[in-house]
Amino acid sequence: ADIGSYELLAYFVIHLMPDPMRGYGCSLVGCSEEENQVCEIGQDGNGVCTNIADNVVDWSDVTAFIYFGARIDVGFPFNKHRAEDTGGWVGPLNIIFSKSDDNTKNNDNSNSNNNHEEKDISDNNAVVVDRYISRYVKSPLTPFLRMPKNCTLLGADDFDKVAGTTAVEETTKGQYDPNRGENDDPYADHLQTCDNGDVKPLLPLFQFDFEEDESKNETVQVKLNYKFLTMPNHDDYMYNLYPMVQRKFNAANLGFHISGPYCYGNDPKRGYTFDMNFDTRDPKAMLKLSHGCVEGLPCTPPAADLYNAQDGSSIHVKPNVLPDNSTTVGIGKAFFLFIAIFVLTITLIRTCFVNHKLRGKLADSSSSNDEEGNSDDEQMDSEVDTPYEQLNDGGKEDTMVINDGEVTEPDVSATTPLIERDDDNDATSPGVV
Repeated sequence: ADIGSYELLAYFVIHLMPDPMRGYGCSLVGCSEEENQVCEIGQDGNGVCTNIADNVVDWSDVTAFIYFGARIDVGFPFNKHRAEDTGGWVGPLNIIFSKSDDNTKNNDNSNSNNNHEEKDISDNNAVVVDRYISRYVKSPLTPFLRMPKNCTLLGADDFDKVAGTTAVEETTKGQYDPNRGENDDPYADHLQTCDNGDVKPLLPLFQFDFEEDESKNETVQVKLNYKFLTMPNHDDYMYNLYPMVQRKFNAANLGFHISGPYCYGNDPKRGYTFDMNFDTRDPKAMLKLSHGCVEGLPCTPPAADLYNAQDGSSIHVKPNVLPDNSTTVGIGKAFFLFIAIFVLTITLIRTCFVNHKLRGKLADSSSSNDEEGNSDDEQMDSEVDTPYEQLNDGGKEDTMVINDGEVTEPDVSATTPLIERDDDNDATSPGVV
């Protein structure tokens, strides 16, 4: 919505995909999902009718992921601008689409969040042949809903109340109230008062009508009702600007309505809602419903990449994500990798063991060589002394001398004492008596 210097954008994107647990669903006569009842399979294998608000349900028709965002621009003289969103997909949220038994009029007991009049279906001469109303259920995964890391729209505690576990629990209680009219404000007990405590936000509610005209052509009409709660802190500039923004947009009557203030955080002036009440039979100038991806907005959550829904009835797994044969598990590469690691481990252990044995043998061999070396040294010392003792005794030995490969007789004079040689040659040494 754009009014001069004031611009306001609020949106939410919802992605619906089949719930794989749908096969565990059942139905019982007299167990009306429209009246917040659900059939569950008991431990004995028989169906049991339970209350949606009081029990955890292990099946649903669809799993939903939601992305919220808002932007407010306040021009002169304030010049305030703010853009916030959840920073990621919120989910999974589990929804059962209840088939309504009353298709004769364009109102139901779905307790929508719409505060405005609806257009009669008789104006387009169409007959509603089937009507489905959303009913949220608490699943085993509901307690694990977490705020996205990059969320700037809400704090952790606010997220839990607006889109987390507490929001799911309150929606299962407030989505059906036979004492509340269709155009009644579900938050009326908290409007400008805290006598009844804080407002309890509800998740978006849907209704799908399958219509057939006189030519037997079938169309689908969608009705969406959602009061998107925002809660600025007391020290936030939007806390004081909200009343003025509310007056200007509501006075323009462009179909984008702001309701409040509601009690939140024990403050009767803190909570305001953007009323996203839309019916394809009666489109609004400032409200648009698009089926498909919108440029600039998130399109598909990561969890939906595993599925490719066709004809809105079955789940098809993409062949490039999982094997075609659902009864086999492809572990070939992992198996061969395990075998290779196992063989290398055994080889390493064996190598270490053999290396240890060889080190022991080398140590033993080194010590024995040292002992032999000591005994050889002692023997060589005794052998060196022996020839001189024999020579001193006057003994002679016949020896051969090998020189440059020739064998020669030893020089006898070499073994004869020097004094004896002098006596034999009648030579006297000077100075010897």
